[in-house]
Amino acid sequence: MQENIDLLVLNTSELLTARSAAAGPVRGDALNHIEVIPGGAFAVNEGKIVAVGSADELLGRYSATRQLNAGGCLVSPAFSDPHTHLIHGGSRHAEWEAKVLERPAVGIDGGIRSTINATAEASDAALLAHAETILDDMLASGTTAVEAKSGYGLSERSELRLLELAAAIDHPVALESTFLGAHTVPERHRDDREAYIAEVIAMMPAARKLSDTCDIAIDPVSFTAAEGERLIAAAREHGFTLRVHADQTGDVSGTGIAAEAGALTVDHLDFVGDDSLAALAASETVGVIFPAANMHLLDVTPGRSGAGAGAGVGVGGSAKQPRDLVAWADRLVESGAALALSTDYNPGTAPCTSMQLTMQLAARLYRMSFAAVWNLATINAAHALGTGGERGSIEVGKTADFVLWDVAEHGQIVHRLGSNLANEVYIAGEVVARRGRRIEPGA
Repeated sequence: MQENIDLLVLNTSELLTARSAAAGPVRGDALNHIEVIPGGAFAVNEGKIVAVGSADELLGRYSATRQLNAGGCLVSPAFSDPHTHLIHGGSRHAEWEAKVLERPAVGIDGGIRSTINATAEASDAALLAHAETILDDMLASGTTAVEAKSGYGLSERSELRLLELAAAIDHPVALESTFLGAHTVPERHRDDREAYIAEVIAMMPAARKLSDTCDIAIDPVSFTAAEGERLIAAAREHGFTLRVHADQTGDVSGTGIAAEAGALTVDHLDFVGDDSLAALAASETVGVIFPAANMHLLDVTPGRSGAGAGAGVGVGGSAKQPRDLVAWADRLVESGAALALSTDYNPGTAPCTSMQLTMQLAARLYRMSFAAVWNLATINAAHALGTGGERGSIEVGKTADFVLWDVAEHGQIVHRLGSNLANEVYIAGEVVARRGRRIEPGA
């Protein structure tokens, strides 16, 4: 006797499941392998996946209220995006052009301050409207779960405002809100860093009511290792799950500190040291990396002047040699550390909303395989969001968040550059975006 269910997904060319035998994120050489079932099918009931297999098998077992004919196209899990700076005012395009043309340019910390000013000047309605527009764009390209940080306030009133706005967003994309009061030291405390650290710690009780996670930046342009450890200790006392920005502009052991503290993620890793990388590999912490930021910051682009032939423009606006991102990425993967991809969406260093483009850039800049970038953007990104048990793969028990693509094979998504190839995006088995536009469920 057949079991009644809500939905059967049939007639796929490939069903990329991203299922793994690993209990947690996929690591090391296993990243280069991903489960793809030719002509695979799956069954959904009450928003959850209840079976995965062949079409003949599932048609024999289930009677479905709806059947989704994939039309001989690829179906995959939806993306998770575990690191974004979603709510902000203003644009930093002029700052970026100055970097491109090798004119005097502000560093990352100066750019953050310009966004802080623009955010303070924007109305709540304007900030919400912009954030929802960005989420629409993310959703339409296949992302159904996003982490969103504060950090563009750097005072208790403004940081809580950003957390309250995040809580007020009404959108199909699942939003995980993070308190980032420890983003950088604001100008008013340049000569009294201790006062700002005390201020961030004082914000934590109120911020904890609005957010489960706290991010702390340990980097030459943010907080020192000792300062970061103090902030981490305070965050743990208040019951936050930890995230850490670390070692983006230089090695200050932030990655190792994050791993030893049991952080959920440690993000950037651009200049991670050997000891810190070993600590990360031995931990459950997920290292999140950002090919869009590497591209946008011109990390691989030779410059015209400054430090001589081959010079590029560094993260702080100064000339430097282009980075060997392939060797860097190989080192991270070969260490055995858990890794994930994210857009790092923000107005300055990575104005990218698409996890499709993020995968495409990772394959090109890091020389990663199709399987690796899919693993990093689906199951591993879900673990970095803290929801690996709920999302990130097409397997029994998980929420039916998936994408129907306008291609037949998963490699075509990575091979194409810049196009949005998502035909339809589903959350809990209901269509929420079609051909680049958000729609109401059931439309």
